Amino acid sequence: MEIRASVALSTLALTVAFVMTWAPVAPAQTGPEIMQKYRAIHRVKDEEEQFVLRIVSASGATKERRVVRWTLNGPDDLDKLLIRFLAPRDVENTALLTWEAKDGNDDQWLYLPATKKPKRIAASGKKNRFMGTDFSYEDMRTENPAVNRYTVSGSESVDGQDCWVVESVPATERQAAETGYSKRRVWLRKDNHSIVKREYHDKQGKLEKVETMRKLVNVKGSAWRADETEMRDVQAGTKTILSVERRAVEKGLKDNFFTEAELIRGGS
Repeated sequence: MEIRASVALSTLALTVAFVMTWAPVAPAQTGPEIMQKYRAIHRVKDEEEQFVLRIVSASGATKERRVVRWTLNGPDDLDKLLIRFLAPRDVENTALLTWEAKDGNDDQWLYLPATKKPKRIAASGKKNRFMGTDFSYEDMRTENPAVNRYTVSGSESVDGQDCWVVESVPATERQAAETGYSKRRVWLRKDNHSIVKREYHDKQGKLEKVETMRKLVNVKGSAWRADETEMRDVQAGTKTILSVERRAVEKGLKDNFFTEAELIRGGS
């Protein structure tokens, strides 16, 4: 009986080893797959966020702004965003409208109350800083997997959470010419696919800015958002911090809210 039991155990062990050897292994996710899933699972139909924006100089002096941002995800899965300054008085009603384009050639208009009309942002101007912050116009756009080439460069822990590290470079020569960056590195949590960190490298390949997302909250279904975002310019020693005060999702915003006419009307 002992010999039979020993033979049975040996046979079972060989069977388990064979199954483990030949069982299909789930392939690792590629950079494009990770970024496409990030875009898909965190989207809501529309969203409104009101936040405090703090601009901190290299000396530590702080300027405070109050801002509201509306986002609409259209039937073509392209975003429209409207950002409007509420205070203080010198920037009140200044606004930025962005229409995402599938090919990355997004349309952007800046409205300054003093001029009474929107000014279209040229493609070459999207690398410029937005309203004295550490964010450029291109940083204000939605992450678009169609216009970037993504590769997974490894895994790292951020605040105790295991993350993919994905490198991003422009997908076309036109995108490379228009962007202010040679590459970006993006950290995404493996548990919920949220972006928690980005590094921006300048045209010479040197680290220029680090963006950190903190205080993640679940806003609906699989969609998560950061209640605090910091963009730090490591070369200039400045930083800009966004702190969300109020958020509402799927209020029923309409496409006609995201127009040049609304840009002007909201500031009148």
